[in-house]
Amino acid sequence: MSEIDLTPILREHRPFAVLASFALALLYTEEAWAGYNFWPHRPLSEAAPLVVSITLIALMGYLTSFFFPPTLIKTWDHPRPWGVLINLAAWSAGIVAGINVILFALLLYLVQFDLTASSTLLRDIYVYTLFGMVLFHGFLLYVRYMHYLYQVPDYVQPMKVISVSVGMGIVILVGGAFLFLLDLYDFGHAPEAMQPMLGLHIYVRALYSLTLALAAYAWHLRWIGDH
Repeated sequence: MSEIDLTPILREHRPFAVLASFALALLYTEEAWAGYNFWPHRPLSEAAPLVVSITLIALMGYLTSFFFPPTLIKTWDHPRPWGVLINLAAWSAGIVAGINVILFALLLYLVQFDLTASSTLLRDIYVYTLFGMVLFHGFLLYVRYMHYLYQVPDYVQPMKVISVSVGMGIVILVGGAFLFLLDLYDFGHAPEAMQPMLGLHIYVRALYSLTLALAAYAWHLRWIGDH
């Protein structure tokens, strides 16, 4: 499988990559803002530049995870497109994991390495890492592969495509519901004084994440149905 065969497919989904990067970066903005408000160990004059830095690093990191791996395609030579696409996904996942380690360290620095904050931030960053890897890069991998397969006559069976898409939708709903229940558990056991701010954090993040997930799912349906 040569570079020439897949390059048009890789170039076709750049708007999704840009929009996804900006959208994901805002998750870290909200996380940094919440961390500063829950554990205000720093004055606003110090915290604000850190929040901006976290946002920009997240944005550049996700843009890199989408746009850098395709530049390596000319160094690979696989007999099937799946080999190339899975290499792209592996590089993207590695970049996402690396950038989230950096962001986690910056968030810890923002809260001055508060031990109570560290466990919450670790859980959130772990979920965000999977969110970026599995949902956005996972959908992109699936759409790219199906885009290629649709060019092969009689190769794609519609029922299999529909089954996979329905399965991914169920995973999103079940996973989202489970994480939201965890947040509600934390809310119910939080001190009464923290509950207004914590409730705002939980619902803003939950609604925004659900919107992103549904948007990514709708994007994948649009491309699956368009070919």
